[in-house]
Amino acid sequence: ADPADKQSNMVRSGIKSVTAGLAGAILTNPLDVIRNEMFKTDLSLKGSFQKLVREEGAAFMTRGMTSNMTAVAFPLAMTIFVTDMLLQGKDRLA
Repeated sequence: ADPADKQSNMVRSGIKSVTAGLAGAILTNPLDVIRNEMFKTDLSLKGSFQKLVREEGAAFMTRGMTSNMTAVAFPLAMTIFVTDMLLQGKDRLA
């Protein structure tokens, strides 16, 4: 892609930002579930993990995914996108 093509750079940055935001939310969701379980039950990391696996199986890893997408993916994607746009603008001024 032509570096001077502002629209294609913006689209590429948007796709990159959304992908990173979704990946971040998906990868951290199981850890958020375990952390919340630790607070709720006062169990250790290992105890919380074992309880979740015993009671819910691997399905615990997707519990609350919709909320996590809203809480993590959108802000992360926006942060990456805005940072990328600011850096591209700075490079154009130089």
